[in-house]
Amino acid sequence: MTPNPGHRPAEAKGKRIRVWLAHGGIGATYDDAPSPGWSADDCNWSIQGWPFDIAFYAVLR
Repeated sequence: MTPNPGHRPAEAKGKRIRVWLAHGGIGATYDDAPSPGWSADDCNWSIQGWPFDIAFYAVLR
């Protein structure tokens, strides 16, 4: 797990990520989804103090 820097990190550009949210949960990922994780390019990386902010992430591919 890598802490969210508040902007999309360069190593995540164009990749899929797994996220851990500020409220402590893991971002929804379905086992039968065509692609695991979330698209890093479509995420809101800003840190606003909301429970659904990305707190940590891991690049999947």
